[in-house]
Amino acid sequence: MLRLAGFLILVLSVFGGFTMANGKLMALWQPAEIVIIVGAAVGAFMVANPSSVQKLVATHLHYVIVKQAGFEKDFFMELLQLEYQLFDLLRTKGAAGIEDHIESPENSEIFTAYPRIIAHKRLLHFITDNFRITGMTNITPHELEGLLEQEIHTLEADLKRPGDALQSIADACPGFGIVAAVMGIVITMQSMDGPIGEIGAHVAAALVGTFLGILLCYGIVGPLASAVSYTAQNECLAFDCVKSALVSCQLGRPPILAVDAGRRVLYDELRPTFLELERWLRGSRE
Repeated sequence: MLRLAGFLILVLSVFGGFTMANGKLMALWQPAEIVIIVGAAVGAFMVANPSSVQKLVATHLHYVIVKQAGFEKDFFMELLQLEYQLFDLLRTKGAAGIEDHIESPENSEIFTAYPRIIAHKRLLHFITDNFRITGMTNITPHELEGLLEQEIHTLEADLKRPGDALQSIADACPGFGIVAAVMGIVITMQSMDGPIGEIGAHVAAALVGTFLGILLCYGIVGPLASAVSYTAQNECLAFDCVKSALVSCQLGRPPILAVDAGRRVLYDELRPTFLELERWLRGSRE
């Protein structure tokens, strides 16, 4: 909602200010300039990025524009609760106690209680794969931490790709605006022997091309790239949360302290206090 409100403020400020200065909105309607700039941006995006990145950008834009990605405080509370249940089961029943749950999480009464985590396949596989390692091998905490850090480093690089791809196109939009403007000036030169009003209209169209390129960069595509990057950062936090909790558990700490280690890596607006976490976990046991 705030994001939509931000775009509304942006549009009203730019075009409302233009109207207040006695500008005519129809003068900004230049379909040819829009085709040149938007078409060039889309084409360059397709050339620069493989289909996998294009799909990731579409997915993250869907998260950003249509619905929230879900990486809010409640999501992390549920993640911490899931970790606690698995740690507690591992402590009381050993590796055999969690084997069925991590081998088939879609049929586990523990995992199915958290549909949002089940729906996040990459995070789900990260949890099950690494619980399998801790429960069925004698890996040391130090070795486990190094292994998880290496995997998260790759995940972070992968999650940054959609935001970086959008930002590269945002940076190119002013250039495409200049291309449209130059082509508009060429058309103006072709009309130099025509009426002065026609020449003025062609110059205005050329200037609109520059305007649209800059507006797309700093007002639309650039902010969307930042929003996608922020969503990716929150997604990375989920993996860091699991990593810290797993390493703490491997050090032999009780489940509540292992989960608390995961809680501490979260941003302030996403991190529950220890008392909130304790009340949440106590409520889930009752």
